Amino acid sequence: MTRRQWTTPEQADWLKERLAAFVDSQANRTTMKEFFPQILKDWRILWPLAQPTADEIAKANNVEDAVKNKKIKDDERIKAWFHNHTRGSTSGTGTHGLPPVTHGLLKITGQSRLRQEWQVYQSMTYENKWKEVIDSEWDEYQKKWKLDHPNTNLPQKRFAFMNSFLKEKYKEEAEEVKKEVRERRAAMKAEIDEKDNRNDAYQR
Repeated sequence: MTRRQWTTPEQADWLKERLAAFVDSQANRTTMKEFFPQILKDWRILWPLAQPTADEIAKANNVEDAVKNKKIKDDERIKAWFHNHTRGSTSGTGTHGLPPVTHGLLKITGQSRLRQEWQVYQSMTYENKWKEVIDSEWDEYQKKWKLDHPNTNLPQKRFAFMNSFLKEKYKEEAEEVKKEVRERRAAMKAEIDEKDNRNDAYQR
């Protein structure tokens, strides 16, 4: 039976870009404490929770509970998405001994889990250096676009805008910053390689 698709193409791409981080968080046992809280926070910024319907309010008896129930359901759906798309990703076979990449589930290799340099830079600098700047520039970008192109949809969403911004900022960074990023990325690669080697040894 085909699983019902609930994400938009943009949302699916956004989630897929975070699969590697999800796998890392599972290996480091930080999924519930760090990974999901940040993912859900970032998701709400891009796609705020929809208002509950009249039917949902009636079932919950009041608006507050309806909103709470809707948020819980939405959160669990996002969490389930990550688990469903990485099932069997750390072993040589999928569930029940099936080959990797079965039923559309992602088989993540060490190479695909390794982030690009600008993504490592993003994880190191976004919250403490760039978030407020990006928020401000995104607001200005939207205002200017609406003035220059009335009644025309924006060519990109905030997520794509943020990625482009951070890629450019990383290119402009001093060599000492890039060196630190490369060192962090090399350490991440070593951790991934070590985990892959342990998995290979376990499978033999």
